[in-house]
Amino acid sequence: MTRYHFKKYEHSKAPHTFLKQADEILAKRGQEYGHFLDLFRNTSKRMSLALGKSVNPCDVARLMIELKLSRLDEGDYKEDTIIDIINYAALLGSIKYHMEVVDEGQSNSGKTMADINFADILNGRPSDT
Repeated sequence: MTRYHFKKYEHSKAPHTFLKQADEILAKRGQEYGHFLDLFRNTSKRMSLALGKSVNPCDVARLMIELKLSRLDEGDYKEDTIIDIINYAALLGSIKYHMEVVDEGQSNSGKTMADINFADILNGRPSDT
């Protein structure tokens, strides 16, 4: 059985401090890289082309979380990995929210961005949207 030694509570880091750090980093990255929806849309298109199958922006965020979790699996605990997981989870939630919003002027039979095959669009194949 594995035994764990915990630091004294007065020297511990409260959970909300991770959230505060994550928020600060998210704001900084937004200034550096632009709006996250644009970045994740572009990344999903590139991944779709590279893999030859449809990858949506939510998939990108989920894959980034998996990448960070794999680092933890290898025993490489770094605080910034935890912060990154928090931020990718928050981005996933926001991306998912935005993907479910449908423009009123668009006739898409109830489809969301998750239904769009970016690989087909970029390769000039007919789309069923």
